[in-house]
Amino acid sequence: MAGSAWMHYQQRATGETITLPIEGFDPRDLLSGHYLIYRIDYGISDQHHCPTSDITASICLVPERRIYPSDELPETCTQFIRGNCDSRARFISGLERFYIPEQYAKSLDKKIRNKQGKLVISVDQSGNAGVVDLLIDDRPWRELIAEE
Repeated sequence: MAGSAWMHYQQRATGETITLPIEGFDPRDLLSGHYLIYRIDYGISDQHHCPTSDITASICLVPERRIYPSDELPETCTQFIRGNCDSRARFISGLERFYIPEQYAKSLDKKIRNKQGKLVISVDQSGNAGVVDLLIDDRPWRELIAEE
């Protein structure tokens, strides 16, 4: 557990920060337990998305946004995130949910309906990514809660 916490800290401290839009808020079930569930829009064109098979993959962010089987990631890819493609042709990075402390869950649920969400993530040179913050209408979620 301590090793995992240290790894996440290192990812946030040493990685490059990028912001990606998120979508797919389900108004009936925005929060699952105390996790906000969403889809990340990596900006991948239809011709470069996941195949419809379960494979270990990486999504190249620089220079071209494209998904590659992990063993085919080109050396020219200077920023990437490791993950998997699932049988529904979706790239799963492990960043698809954001923990919300229980005391803020109901309040945040109301505030994020019909809002624009973005995820701030940090990506290290090995393709490991960690969530830094959740933005709603370009504002950190903690700011929205503080307005109450």
